[in-house]
Amino acid sequence: MFKKLLISAVAAVTMSGAAFAQDDLSKIRIGAAGAVDHSPVFVGVERGIFAEHGLDAEVVMYQSGVDMVNGLLNGAQEVNVMGSVPYLSGLARDFPLVLIGHLHGDPNRDSYSDNQSIIASAASGVAAGDIAALKGLRIGLPRGTGAEGFLLGVLGAAGLSEADVELINVPPAELTTALNQNDVDAVAIWQPWGATAVTKVEGSVLVQAGGCPQCYDPGTILTTQSIVASDAAMLQKFMAAFAESQQWVRQNPEGAAEINMRWIQGVDLETMTLALSSVNIDPRMSTYTAQMYQEKTIPFLMGLGRIEENFDPTGAIDTRFLAGVQANTPDVFSDLDPIPVDRQAY
Repeated sequence: MFKKLLISAVAAVTMSGAAFAQDDLSKIRIGAAGAVDHSPVFVGVERGIFAEHGLDAEVVMYQSGVDMVNGLLNGAQEVNVMGSVPYLSGLARDFPLVLIGHLHGDPNRDSYSDNQSIIASAASGVAAGDIAALKGLRIGLPRGTGAEGFLLGVLGAAGLSEADVELINVPPAELTTALNQNDVDAVAIWQPWGATAVTKVEGSVLVQAGGCPQCYDPGTILTTQSIVASDAAMLQKFMAAFAESQQWVRQNPEGAAEINMRWIQGVDLETMTLALSSVNIDPRMSTYTAQMYQEKTIPFLMGLGRIEENFDPTGAIDTRFLAGVQANTPDVFSDLDPIPVDRQAY
């Protein structure tokens, strides 16, 4: 079900000159996927950042969020980086998941869809910004994901509904081909596949990138209740390393794109760099996190039939590890806008 990439941070210790000896490193396995916003994981391994924080990090790669959640629950890894939809769907099924930070997002905004976009073919006749022109068209996307939530939110803001378009289930890596062959008129997808469609389909039009007022879909950093209870010290090391890695990605987007190339297949460097520029790499949580999940994301999932009733996710959010990073190494957040006092969650 999953493929392990046995790329260990131990090898990076020598390159980085980290002080930890191999025997001193704590083992941690991180569930990830071939998504551009997973860059902090890949950077943390290759640049030895995890090793510098005393962690021997192994990346376990998955093809879907469902498989990744199952891997976490079955003990295949200690931490996941992924989208909000599998997290909230899991909580609704009483899965013992715990949110300890954001993979990407913005703690100062009550909507977030920066990683999503809609791209139309030249043959569709849809112009940039003309969402109404999507009426009656075939739109390819992976059903039941954040891409669907983004599309429906954008359509709703334009006075359209799911009934006004034809949604076609297409895996992310196949969307560019589907658009190029006119199997669909437009696609809705996250990065790097949005940027791939823009750069690889001749005449394609970026109809909209982000900007969905009804959407709240930040990336998540997840663990389980049992890991929090048994290995909080390891999670604190992880969060400190991850926040440092995220800052490196923010400050070195071209270098991060080059590292991504070794982990994500089928995307060239130009496209990868473009895709990475659209993602707001910020781990911090604010009071918007639980509030907007309850007001926006969960109601969307209820509409899809993925969740039966609304609930407050606050009990499945643990801010102590981000609070520890803020207290011990605040410089890793120095390039980010401060969170107003009335929105701070820790």
